[in-house]
Amino acid sequence: MGAAEPLRSVLWVKRQRCAVSLDPARALLRWWPSPGPGASVPGAGACSVPVSEIITVEETDSRGKHYSGGKWQKMETPFAFTVHCVKRARRHRWKCAQVTFCGADEQLCHLWMQTLREQLDKLTCRPKHLLVFINPFGGKGRGQRIYERKVAPLFALAAISTEVIGSSVSAGTACSARSCTG
Repeated sequence: MGAAEPLRSVLWVKRQRCAVSLDPARALLRWWPSPGPGASVPGAGACSVPVSEIITVEETDSRGKHYSGGKWQKMETPFAFTVHCVKRARRHRWKCAQVTFCGADEQLCHLWMQTLREQLDKLTCRPKHLLVFINPFGGKGRGQRIYERKVAPLFALAAISTEVIGSSVSAGTACSARSCTG
């Protein structure tokens, strides 16, 4: 397979047979319903995620159950991988989303995971380490708790290491930020 050659397969998404395509040249993951044998052309039900909006790719538990959306779901096929990504919502907000792709062939699923991870590694704009300043008065005084419950799990999922600096006074964080910038 060449560097710019798309990867195409037929996998299952939400109990529906779908044609799945990863186009490295466009850095785009697409899938659409495919009722017949072979990959069909994308139609009105096509979904797509730019590689830049994928948080991570992980192998799904092969023991037959997968935790998604607050409930355990029994899987029909033991070979699966989950793509964690962001979904654009109203008013410029983004939400976390997961899409689980299932296949009958373990090697095919590993090929997809490896190819997607290679595409993620090619992104130069994605940080590996972050210095995080927490405003103690932000979020109605719940800045630390909001970070620990909402933001830190996303950084961990994306394999971004963080150093957290908090302050007990309102001006302390701004002074620390100025000292870091010079």
